[in-house]
Amino acid sequence: MQINNQRDMLKLITSFKNQNPADVVSGIVNEVAQQGNPVMQNLAELIKKGDTAQIETVVRNIAKEKGITDFDNEFKAFKQMFRL
Repeated sequence: MQINNQRDMLKLITSFKNQNPADVVSGIVNEVAQQGNPVMQNLAELIKKGDTAQIETVVRNIAKEKGITDFDNEFKAFKQMFRL
């Protein structure tokens, strides 16, 4: 599935219904990685390896690039949203 807009993203997310949150996030990362995004390709490989330290580093860098200055609070909210 090519993700071009919010509707496509919503379709993708709903396709993961009844899966655990980790599988949902992994599926989204894999979908974006298949579209040729090198950062997401790297992240997908790290997820497969279970390299949590490097995953956190990559995600912190992405957050910094996007202007998210309080990563810890944002990540806490993310985990709460997925009941992690």
